[in-house]
Amino acid sequence: MTERNVPLPGSANISSYQYGLYLAVVASWTIALFGYYAQAQLLDSIMAEYGVAETAAGSLFSAEMLCYFVTIFCAAWPLARWSRIRTALIGCVIVIAANVASAYAPSFEMLIALRMAAGIGAGLVGASGTAAASSSMDPDRVFAIVTVGWGLLGGLEFIAIPYATDYLGAAGGYLLVAGVTVALMPALIWLLPPRETEAGEKGFFALIGSAPNRKLAIIAMLALLLYEVGQSGVYTFIEQIGFRSGQDEFEIGRTLTGTVYIGLLGGVMAIGLGTRFDRKWPIVIGLGLNTFAAGGLAVCDDGTLYIALNILWNLAYYFVVPYMLGALAALDDLGRWAVAGDSFWNAGMVPGPVIAGFLVEGAGYVPLAAMALVAGFACMLMLIGVLNRLNDGPA
Repeated sequence: MTERNVPLPGSANISSYQYGLYLAVVASWTIALFGYYAQAQLLDSIMAEYGVAETAAGSLFSAEMLCYFVTIFCAAWPLARWSRIRTALIGCVIVIAANVASAYAPSFEMLIALRMAAGIGAGLVGASGTAAASSSMDPDRVFAIVTVGWGLLGGLEFIAIPYATDYLGAAGGYLLVAGVTVALMPALIWLLPPRETEAGEKGFFALIGSAPNRKLAIIAMLALLLYEVGQSGVYTFIEQIGFRSGQDEFEIGRTLTGTVYIGLLGGVMAIGLGTRFDRKWPIVIGLGLNTFAAGGLAVCDDGTLYIALNILWNLAYYFVVPYMLGALAALDDLGRWAVAGDSFWNAGMVPGPVIAGFLVEGAGYVPLAAMALVAGFACMLMLIGVLNRLNDGPA
């Protein structure tokens, strides 16, 4: 397969390439994260079918996300020169095989091994999409548009999962993930190849050593890791919180889908606003509201408030994600820090569910709310420092 050359600014066919890129990155993110977002709605089925408690179920999710994180991180620098299309397609094959096998796993231990394989495949797909977006001429805009598109597709998942699990239990959810991956694979042919730069002539360690803004990138990556620890902890129990608020599984599915679609207006706002006011204030406002909503959700026990906080959580999330990824892309135009940063972001999903499981099982939901608030506001302060230093010049 011969990959397309990246069109130069002003070329006649740039629009078709841009639209193809949007579609490809939306597909890659959806494939990469569909399994993760299914987890919260599979929690009851997994615990019932395999006879495990909240802590064990959280460990299952953490094992999958550990492999996802490690895979993305290891792929960050090679994807500055490797084929994003081939890498993503290999990942898709792994995702499909692992999810089909997960549907028929005979034991919880086997399920853990299969979910770890699924995490590796999803990491290859997600890293390829993020690297391609970071190589574009306007990564902030690409990330904003892709975030909205990804949300539109992902929102359907919350409605589909209860129907799949109602008939087949957790197996239905895993088969749905495999089917979605098959359906979206063709769109990946539009992923942009690496830019024709000196990166293609360097080895792996030379690529790491030549990446600019290393100190700032490390701080930013740690900030995103902290943020996701709090977010994933709350998300792991989003279905259980819904039950506490008086909704059944189908009402929760409709609530999560509806609030995601309303939340996409945040992404639309980011597209319209762009970087005309820089990235700092959008990140402060978006992260502040998102963190407040996550903390409130953790202790919510009212159906109306559950819906309202989910709306705020999603509005702020879809608004702030493009700016955080855009900041990482600004650290290196080859996309190395954007992909590595995305891996650290997702690394927060490894300890998040485990910590949340221990907190909820041992002390209830108030400590979970505290974890989300501390993690979110710590991330905000660290990113503000990075952006201030970035505006002062390379670090």
